[in-house]
Amino acid sequence: MGQVVLGVLLAPLLIAVALMLIREPLRLALPAYAALIPFGGRIAFGASPYASLSSILGLILGIGLILQLMSARRAAVQLSPTVPIWLLLLATAGATATWSIAPQATVGGFFILGSLVLVYVLISLSRADRQILRRTETALVTGGVAAACYGVTQLLFLGGFPSDVPGVGPAPDGRFGNDLLGPDNQAVALLLPLVISLTRSHSARTSTARLAYTASAVLLLGGVLMTGSRGGILAAIVAGVALLFAAPRESRTRLLVYGAVGLVVAGIVWIYHPLGIANRTTETATSSSGRTDIWQVGLAACPQYCTVGSGWSTFPDVYAETQATVPGAKVLVGKGGSYQPHNVWLLIAVELGIPGLLLFGAGVATTFYEALRLPNSLRGPPMAGLLGTLFAAFFLSNLEFKFFWMAFIMVALSRNLVEAELEDEGSVTTGPAAAQPSRFGPHGATADSIR
Repeated sequence: MGQVVLGVLLAPLLIAVALMLIREPLRLALPAYAALIPFGGRIAFGASPYASLSSILGLILGIGLILQLMSARRAAVQLSPTVPIWLLLLATAGATATWSIAPQATVGGFFILGSLVLVYVLISLSRADRQILRRTETALVTGGVAAACYGVTQLLFLGGFPSDVPGVGPAPDGRFGNDLLGPDNQAVALLLPLVISLTRSHSARTSTARLAYTASAVLLLGGVLMTGSRGGILAAIVAGVALLFAAPRESRTRLLVYGAVGLVVAGIVWIYHPLGIANRTTETATSSSGRTDIWQVGLAACPQYCTVGSGWSTFPDVYAETQATVPGAKVLVGKGGSYQPHNVWLLIAVELGIPGLLLFGAGVATTFYEALRLPNSLRGPPMAGLLGTLFAAFFLSNLEFKFFWMAFIMVALSRNLVEAELEDEGSVTTGPAAAQPSRFGPHGATADSIR
């Protein structure tokens, strides 16, 4: 009875908040959505994958963007080639339901993938400005820092991280992220906040802000190390190197120093694992955690399924069906993700076949090209986050996670910001100078003047 009364009392406030978010989807709903990404389904109102607070915010964001695009007086930004590519990939995933070896799993997975792709598409079609980009970046950092603080609290005050075994409490060999996205995915979810913090640690206007973002970067690096994810640590190194080369030249010396310090800290943790951090990393350094078995089985199934695909979200069924035919391959019976391919390219090849593989490759290549053409002042975080996330995808099958698509969304936001500013600049210019290029200009030269 008390819960019903509380719900009735809170309903008007929740409706008002939802309406406010719908009215300002990019300025309010997107930052809130981004901040909750590292927590996955931890903050949820039920067991359904759509019951998490971040998924509800994603729905509100989508509704707001649709209404905004329908009522916009100004034309939307120029259509990015990534939009039809990802929509075709989604259509391919849906089409596989007609020949899927597990139609029910395909339909369920299609709706999850569809919700993520459609959010990306709607954002790609929407105009962006500096405030939207900065708010989203700040929200990503805030959410990442909050998740890392949660991990530190578990480590110091709650008896340690949750065990790898579901239902078991804190354990000495537990890993940060077991109760959130899973340790490996948790590490990758912190990459974008990490590179944004590193960028702002030298580009923020005040010394106080620079110090705060430096501390945030240290905490986020600690969060990656607490997961004990070797792939996540390597992805963080890749993201850091990408940030070094993508950042403006005057920032590279400081980033190089930060990177060297980060490597020293990571090395100390790797060797001495204080408070048990990274125990798993050092104790199983030569283990593949079952990945080689999974990859062998996936490759063995490829001749049968990699032409048109086995059906979206059916790799677990393919593994179970094929494992007995591969000598030495183990029967994996661990928790939920044991049968996942742990490689997004293998996932696409087996489930969607050659058409899906070509579309996914085209989407990745086109997004990378758009990130490469961004001006120096904007290129660093989206380029580094994208490359770090894609590198991690060689060890994870994370296409149905929000953090994967957020890396692509950050490229889209930055691209649309450049488009909008070039359009606004051209609209107030008279005479021959009014002929502004519709895209970024050759090699981003025109956009490089935007600060």
